[in-house]
Amino acid sequence: MLSRVVFCRHGETESNVGGWLAGSLDVSLTERGREQARAAAAALVAQGNPVAAIYASPQRRALETARVIGAALGLAVTTVPGLEERRWGALEGGAVPADLLREEVPGGESLSAFQARVAVALDGLPVPADGRPPLVVAHAGTWHALCLWMGVDPDTLWPPNAVPVTLTR
Repeated sequence: MLSRVVFCRHGETESNVGGWLAGSLDVSLTERGREQARAAAAALVAQGNPVAAIYASPQRRALETARVIGAALGLAVTTVPGLEERRWGALEGGAVPADLLREEVPGGESLSAFQARVAVALDGLPVPADGRPPLVVAHAGTWHALCLWMGVDPDTLWPPNAVPVTLTR
């Protein structure tokens, strides 16, 4: 089991700018989001390539961010089904709800089912042989599920776009 993970939320999207909930909608990065991804890549390069592998949500916004970082680090990106954002059902495309940690949403995925889905995906990630952690590029919701999986209290509801953060058990 992984004891250390570098997490990076995807770069800015139109849904972030517009204040609406994307969830399972497959939105792409804005130009600013692409710039943020390049800045995240530069920060990791400046640290001496501190990650052994890159795993990404298959959703476009995360995959695009991961590919920018991977190109800079010379690492391939592996998509991992299960790391996608929570499916918010009827709330997707609307205003971001005040309670993002509510258990049930109309026509969507329960919080416990979402967290279990992400945990299964994380359980399947190999422990890098060289001791460096993997980079996981995903979503704000995935951040919370990852923190829960690692036994770490998330310090923010919305991790910033495209800023790598190291989590240690």
